Amino acid sequence: MRTILCLVLACSGLLAQRSPVEEGALRAHLAFLADDVLEGRGTGQRGGELAVRYLETQLQVLGLQPANGASYRQAVRLSGVHLDAAASSLAFETPKGGVAAALGADLVVGVAGAEPTLAVDAPLVFVGHGIATPDGTRDDFKGLDVRGKVLVMLVGDRKGGAPMPLCCQAENYQGRWTYKFEEARRRGAAGALLVHTDASAGYGWTVVRNGWTGERFQQQGSGQSGAMQGWITEAFAIRLFAAAGQDFRALSAGADSAGFRPVPLPIRARGTLRSAVRSLEQWNVVGVLPGTDPALRDECLIYSAHWDHFGKGPDGAIYSGAVDNATGCAAVLALAEALAARLLPRSVLFLFPCAEEQGLLGSSAYVAGPLRPLAKTRLVINLESLNVVGPTRDIGLLGSDDPATRALCARAAAATGLALTPAKADPTGLCFRSDHFPFMRAGVPALSPGFSLDGGWDYLGDKAAAQAKASDFLNHYHRPSDRYDPAWNLAGLMQQVRFALELGRLAGTER
Repeated sequence: MRTILCLVLACSGLLAQRSPVEEGALRAHLAFLADDVLEGRGTGQRGGELAVRYLETQLQVLGLQPANGASYRQAVRLSGVHLDAAASSLAFETPKGGVAAALGADLVVGVAGAEPTLAVDAPLVFVGHGIATPDGTRDDFKGLDVRGKVLVMLVGDRKGGAPMPLCCQAENYQGRWTYKFEEARRRGAAGALLVHTDASAGYGWTVVRNGWTGERFQQQGSGQSGAMQGWITEAFAIRLFAAAGQDFRALSAGADSAGFRPVPLPIRARGTLRSAVRSLEQWNVVGVLPGTDPALRDECLIYSAHWDHFGKGPDGAIYSGAVDNATGCAAVLALAEALAARLLPRSVLFLFPCAEEQGLLGSSAYVAGPLRPLAKTRLVINLESLNVVGPTRDIGLLGSDDPATRALCARAAAATGLALTPAKADPTGLCFRSDHFPFMRAGVPALSPGFSLDGGWDYLGDKAAAQAKASDFLNHYHRPSDRYDPAWNLAGLMQQVRFALELGRLAGTER
């Protein structure tokens, strides 16, 4: 009898230690969401609709309630714009004659609004990094009226000088391509051309080209009519400026100085951009587990992961987006299963935003029309491009840095045997490239823990080999080769999921 009792107690101990999140189920979600049958989960494509249907079905199977009345879907109204390259033309006139730009090789371009035809006829002006801070400490425009002009702008915040600001500081956002286009619109410019380098953007030209070759999307009514947007390679910028009698390298080197002044260029952009334009609805998928505490259930925390990737490209290639972001979706489904078996005092929303790859459109739409009040949203835990390399000693955090949120993170890390990665410079603005950011901007505590592009983690085992594997992901980022591999070691991803579960339990329980 004593032997049997000991065996029972031993088995009970093992069950108590068993993880509430099963790798097998998570891996199955990951493999399916990254499968070619979903055709890359493209915005406005059949594969995207299949992904939405799969996610809402899984939420229903797990017993989650629809978060939007009787529906798991929240409509997001978009405009789709696809440049007709064969019917479009754009050239640059200089004192030395015309300079043609090869679409895809030298330049990618499109209309800033949802309009089928745009006539371009505007002079160019170099505005350095194109930054103007609200407090006036930096102004790259120096009072120049740029209305009706095409702005040539450097991506990033600076090329040299003072050390880069730490992660999630405001200066990082001013280096983002989104900020550049926003600033051009605020000033009434006729357009903006961003000069690409791998270092300043954080990814290669192939990523830019792939993102602009197919259909691009914007929230309905949010575009800027009468303006163009695009990117040019640094090599083309050097050639174009030289034809205008200017040294691009010298001008860009001076752009870091507080005394920088914009440089009008003897260059004129002329051409016509013709595009196919359509209106469409896409869907955020949202389910909810109601809280158990009558005093707290009106408050909530959110787990989120965007479901979209780039779908089928114009050449038929499938951008399956296995790491980005089938990993995050699979993790959120696994967390939903774990928490459905053990409800929290606060309610928990499981949000799968659409159109993240198009500029955080789905999460921005949720923040503009939340299904639960933002003032009662305790925390947003966004899972994005998770670790498929191997286990680590630490976990990185992108997002809100308020002391209360960071204290919860420290406790969750300690409980799951992880250390928090120390804050570091964020020259490519990773903090502003994921779906936690619209919440963070609205004042809601929000984080993306374990974002794989953050890199540099303290891997267990052969650290150099692991970091080489992590760095290699950039060779697959936003390319058809971001595919699921059954040989992936998901131990690191499971660490991230356990951290997210513990963080959610703390945020969903404490008063």
